[in-house]
Amino acid sequence: MSQDENDSSARIATLVLRAQDGDVNSFERLVDKYQAPLLRLAFRMLGNRADAEDVAQESLMNAWLKLEYLETPEAFSTWLYRQAVNRCKDILRSPRHGSTVPIDDTNDGNPAWTDTNASADPQRQAENQSSMDALSILLQRLPREQRECWVLREQMDLSYAEISRTLALPEATVRGRLSRARKTLANEMKEWQ
Repeated sequence: MSQDENDSSARIATLVLRAQDGDVNSFERLVDKYQAPLLRLAFRMLGNRADAEDVAQESLMNAWLKLEYLETPEAFSTWLYRQAVNRCKDILRSPRHGSTVPIDDTNDGNPAWTDTNASADPQRQAENQSSMDALSILLQRLPREQRECWVLREQMDLSYAEISRTLALPEATVRGRLSRARKTLANEMKEWQ
């Protein structure tokens, strides 16, 4: 772990400790840091913006309510992501979702999903959006277990160890699922080249 990562981890742990002592401003800073990543995580797992927003909100609210039970402040991010992943699993298992999940492709300018660089080439933006839409569809076709690992690694940039802790799986299982997901996505994406 680099010095910057150590510093960031220490800052997060400090905010968690302060929030556990009732400091609402510290928890608000944690919300600011984790709200967009939670939204991306849930959206990639569910493929539905409204559900993703609900998951992010519920995860953060649940974190506030149960923060006092978190014994290791340094584990806040994996603890929070685990809550979001578990909520996504609940939604995917619910009868209203069945075996397929609708893709909500309306971004409404939300920075969590779009390139906010105003100077970007419009054609390139359209191509990027088209690729992201196609990737979202492919992700929804992956088995849930592979999609969870892929999203946490590729979208959330978690290490194998962090994914292992988040999903309560052996690291070897995480690596296997990621390998299968990458192979499937690579085969499906050959059409794009």
